[in-house]
Amino acid sequence: MRSLLFDELRQDDLKKVRAHLEATLIQSAMPDVFWLELPADMLSPVQQEHGQSCGPHRVAVVLEEDSVRLELLVRAQESLRCACTDYASAAQREFFLKFMDRLLEETGIKT
Repeated sequence: MRSLLFDELRQDDLKKVRAHLEATLIQSAMPDVFWLELPADMLSPVQQEHGQSCGPHRVAVVLEEDSVRLELLVRAQESLRCACTDYASAAQREFFLKFMDRLLEETGIKT
C-alpha cells in the first residue's frame, strides 16, 4: 500500500493527533482509522462522474503504535471495486501532504 507515514512519534504526540483527528475527521468502524474526504474539486474525472453513486471519495488516516499513516488509495464509500477507486493523483498527493503538514502544525508536534 502506498502511504505517507510520520513515524517515531511519542505517546503524548499520538494523543494530540488522536484528539485532532476525532475533532476533524470521520471515524471509521475500525478503531484508530479515520476518513479524510476529498473536496469535489480534487476528484479525478472518473471520481467526479461516480460522486453520486459511489462517493464520497476518501482516504484512510491510521493511527499506529508510534506513527500516523495516510493511505494514498482513494476509496469510494459505496463501492469497493469500481474504476473510481484508484491511487491518488499528483494533485491529490499534494493535498494529502499539506493535510499531514497541517496536522503536525496544528497539534504542535515537532519531527
